[in-house]
Amino acid sequence: MAKISKKPQDEQAGAEPDDINRFIIEGLRDAGLITNPEPATHAPNVDVYSTRAELIIEIEMPGVRREDIDVTLLKDAISIKAVKAECFEDAKVNYVCMERSFGRIFRQIEIPFAVDAARIKAVYKNGLLTVTIPRVVDKRSMTRKVNVESV
Repeated sequence: MAKISKKPQDEQAGAEPDDINRFIIEGLRDAGLITNPEPATHAPNVDVYSTRAELIIEIEMPGVRREDIDVTLLKDAISIKAVKAECFEDAKVNYVCMERSFGRIFRQIEIPFAVDAARIKAVYKNGLLTVTIPRVVDKRSMTRKVNVESV
């Protein structure tokens, strides 16, 4: 069990635990090891499939503007963020039924194999975002005969 000091805050020596934690988290974030949590309101429906040449991710995003979509690759995962804004003002509308959702959209998908990050392509058309990620041949998994030389 941790002990809590009875001294007032201004009399305690050293850095505060919150300051230390903030310092550590900022360092990890700067190194790209963690990302800021996104306060998402919902996750879109996603289809992920692969062919011999590429991984294809299709994300349903009806009503989202292309400019509001952010696709980011970080190590072995791809993050899709977007904002779906309401198209009307609440003050002028009397809702009878509202089933559509609005707000922040976030989805992170793990990439199961080596890919060519330089050739990733994202296309948004008719409410569907299609991200195409080309595979690369992972030469580490290939068998190769090594000649043994004598000295």
